[in-house]
Amino acid sequence: MRIKSESTLDLNSKLLFLNNLMVKLLVLCGLFFLLPLAQAQSVDDLWIYVKNNRTVDVQQLLRRGLDPNTTTDKGNPIIMQAIRDDSWDVFDLVMKQRKTNINIMNSFKETPLMYVSLVGDLPRARELIKRGAEVNQLGWTPLHYAASKGHLEMVKFLLAQGAMPNSPAPDGTSPIMMAAASGSTAVVQVLLDAGADPSAVNINGENAAVSARNAKHSGLADSLEAIIRKR
Repeated sequence: MRIKSESTLDLNSKLLFLNNLMVKLLVLCGLFFLLPLAQAQSVDDLWIYVKNNRTVDVQQLLRRGLDPNTTTDKGNPIIMQAIRDDSWDVFDLVMKQRKTNINIMNSFKETPLMYVSLVGDLPRARELIKRGAEVNQLGWTPLHYAASKGHLEMVKFLLAQGAMPNSPAPDGTSPIMMAAASGSTAVVQVLLDAGADPSAVNINGENAAVSARNAKHSGLADSLEAIIRKR
């Protein structure tokens, strides 16, 4: 029986080590190339889960590392798409994620608080603000959106949180113009009491009275015109 030399043993050990190393590298490379495919599949599945309010499935994706600020191809983040889909359980889940940007904007510069204000969900508006949602911003604001639908309690709440009653939208439209167009006398009065200026005009030269009249709220338009005349 021939005894292998020390050099032969060293060579065999090195070859075995290199072989094992190459196998591990090939496995890692395979996983690396499969990762984008897995992530793409997760994102494709995500919007189905959001649409159907499947919180368990969304939570599993989040645990696997899905960014809670992921957006649709149209720029809507998960938290806002959930509102559009009336998937409130998914909304609540994503809102509570530590990594969720509460003030994230979609492609139209809208925020989660603006969406919640539009639908008049006061408890969720409170929770968003508790988590750091901004009440005021340049352009359209949550107050504009709440006023546009005549959500009285939401308007009161936003004003109490420091919302600016005369904040102009990009075209100069003010919250009271939106309230006047909605026909809500109560919201118009609350805004007036908060210091809203009914005579302010947008780029089309329209004030709150004109907004009300254009929307065929003649009685409200007459009242606003009378208030403007007295100023």
